[in-house]
Amino acid sequence: MTTLYMIEQHDQLLHLWREQRAVGLRVVHLDFHCDLRGLLINRRTQQAYQINDQPPELDEGNFLTHAIMEGRVERLRWVHRLPGGRQYDVGTVKYETDLTGRWVSWLLALKDRPARPIHYEVMEFSAWPGLNQGEFLDIDWDFFASLEYPLNTVQAQVESFLGLDWPIAPQQISLCYSPDFSHPSRPEFESFAQRLAQKFGARLVRQPLPVQPVETPAGYKKYIPRSFYRWLRRGYYQTNLWLRQKGIY
Repeated sequence: MTTLYMIEQHDQLLHLWREQRAVGLRVVHLDFHCDLRGLLINRRTQQAYQINDQPPELDEGNFLTHAIMEGRVERLRWVHRLPGGRQYDVGTVKYETDLTGRWVSWLLALKDRPARPIHYEVMEFSAWPGLNQGEFLDIDWDFFASLEYPLNTVQAQVESFLGLDWPIAPQQISLCYSPDFSHPSRPEFESFAQRLAQKFGARLVRQPLPVQPVETPAGYKKYIPRSFYRWLRRGYYQTNLWLRQKGIY
């Protein structure tokens, strides 16, 4: 029987996999974002490297980085729409062919950084051939309802997805609301979850949010006025998105 896990933030999925002691998963990741921040993937050798010396603090933008480095995911197919993908994101996965990726690859080789094998593919939704046997189906609501998409297109995207032929039923599905990246559309999200569960005869399980640690501001934030910090942050993101649009990573 298929199980559909409903989550609020995508890093909850890693907590679930840890509870399941999952290893060697094959995952289809339907998402506007890669959720692989802090990872370099050599697509030629199909190996993944943690960029920083220490594992990054877990969040919804890097949970798949942790999952790969922990050996929980060994095959990953990232499927996105347009807009969507690396060119529309800032904290995104690096490739060995990127301008900065070449320098990072050299630095990691110098440090003799260990690699994790990963069978990695990325494609637009129009090129996705569908689910393979044994794949974990992971869906982010921003795949349909990203803030980058007109709100009035959400339902049409949902209907198109539900109308696909599914010769293979997934054993496990995760569905993430991602409120920070999706239009406020809770009723539509809940309706989609019910219809998706019905389509596969799935048991629906709502995963509780983990207890969040109390955050303390980074040292530099204590001395920068909040309005000025937000201005700097906005400028940083706009500059990086402009570079992505020019093919510079």
